[in-house]
Amino acid sequence: MKKLSASIVSLALLTSLFSAVQAADNSLSVQLNGEQIQFSESEPILENGVTLVPIHPVMEKLDVKVIWDEATQTVTGTKGSSSLSLQVGSTNAMANGTAVTLEVAPKLIRNVTYVPLRFVAETTGYQVAWSPSLHRVTLTSKQQSEGGRGFLWKIENMGNTVYLLGTMHLADDSMYPLRPEIENAFNTADYLGVEVDLMKGASEESQKLIADLSVYKDGTKLQDHISAETYKKVTAFLKAQGLPENSFDNFKTWFVEKQILYIKSSQGEHKPDMGIDRYLMEKAYKAKKPVISLENMELQFQAMNNYSDSLNERLLLQNLEPGSPNPPTPDVSVDVLAKMWSEGDYNALTEASKFIGWDTELLKSSIDDRNAAMVEKIKGYLNSDKKETYFIGVGSLHMLGDMGIVPLLEKEGFKLERQ
Repeated sequence: MKKLSASIVSLALLTSLFSAVQAADNSLSVQLNGEQIQFSESEPILENGVTLVPIHPVMEKLDVKVIWDEATQTVTGTKGSSSLSLQVGSTNAMANGTAVTLEVAPKLIRNVTYVPLRFVAETTGYQVAWSPSLHRVTLTSKQQSEGGRGFLWKIENMGNTVYLLGTMHLADDSMYPLRPEIENAFNTADYLGVEVDLMKGASEESQKLIADLSVYKDGTKLQDHISAETYKKVTAFLKAQGLPENSFDNFKTWFVEKQILYIKSSQGEHKPDMGIDRYLMEKAYKAKKPVISLENMELQFQAMNNYSDSLNERLLLQNLEPGSPNPPTPDVSVDVLAKMWSEGDYNALTEASKFIGWDTELLKSSIDDRNAAMVEKIKGYLNSDKKETYFIGVGSLHMLGDMGIVPLLEKEGFKLERQ
C-alpha cells in the first residue's frame, strides 16, 4: 500500500485499539533487518516483559563470536570493538567493559542457553523495537539506517520545559535510530505525552463505548448506509483478505473504514507497530517514565461516530481505492510523508499543513478541534509551578498550518526553538 490520505495517517494510531477482524498471532518472532530469524526446536520466550532467545541462532545471525565456559556457565561474545559477558543465573553482566544489571538472568532450558535479546543486540550495535500487538522483536543494524531527523521544538517557561516532537504514526526501520537530540530530549524528560497511551490497552469503559457506538441498533446494516457500489468494494476487500463477505454488515461505516485502514496499514511497508509514537511509548514504559494522554479516547470515538454519512462513505472509498472521486483529502503518498519526516524538511511540512483540498468537516474535527484541546494541555504544563520537563510526541501534521500546535502556542506568547 503506497497511499493513505493525510487525515487517515493522523488518526492511524487509534485504529490498533479495536481491530475486531485482524487475525491474532501470539507466537513470538524476531526479525533482523526485515528477515525473520528461524529457530529450530527452541523458540524465544517472554519472561517478565523480557525476550529471552536461544543463544546460538541469534549470535550467529548477529555475527557475534561466542565463547562458552562450561565450568562457570559464562557466555562471552565479541563483535568488532563490542564485547559482552553473561553468566547463567546471574543478573550481573558486562557490556563493552561496563558493568550492568540485567532485568532477567540468562538461563538453561532443556540444555539450551537463553539470553536477554535486547541486551545482546544493543550491546553489539543494533536498534531494537518491540511490537506487543504482533509479538515481534525487530532488530535493525544501525549502520544500515541513516535514521530520522523528525521535527523537534523546545519551549521553556517558568522553569518548565516542553520538547515537542512531530511524529509519524506509520513508520519503518529506515526511520531509526532517531537523532541524538531527540533521544537526549526524551531521556531528560520527567513525562512522555502522546495523543493516546495505547500501551495500557483500551479500558473496560472504552471497550463498552466502542461496542455501543460501532454497531447499528435500528435494524439497519452497513449496506443500508452506503451505495451498492461501495458495498461491493467492501465485500471484495473482505474476500481478498480471506474473511467472510458479511463480516462488516452490522458495523457502522466509520468503524468499517478504521478496520480496513488498520488491515491495509499493517500490510504496507510503513506499519503502525513501527511508528515513532509506539517506539516512544515502549521506551517510556521500559524506563518507567510516566505516560500522559493529551486526548480523550472516548471523545475521538464519538467525534468519528458523528461524521455525516456522506463524509463517512467518502473516507471509506478513499481508503479502499486511493484516487476515488471526490475524496475528503488529497491522496498523499506515505513514502513522501516518511521522506519529509526522515529529512526533517520543515518547508515540506509547512506545505502539507496548508490542508488544501480537505473536507471542512473533517479538517475541523480531526485537526483544528484536536489541536486546540492539546494546546490547552501543553499550556498547563508550561505554566505550572512544578518546574518539570515534558517530552510530547504528536503526529507531524498537527504541528504547523493556521491551526497548528506550534503557531497556536506562539500566539499565546511562548517562544519555540527548533532543535
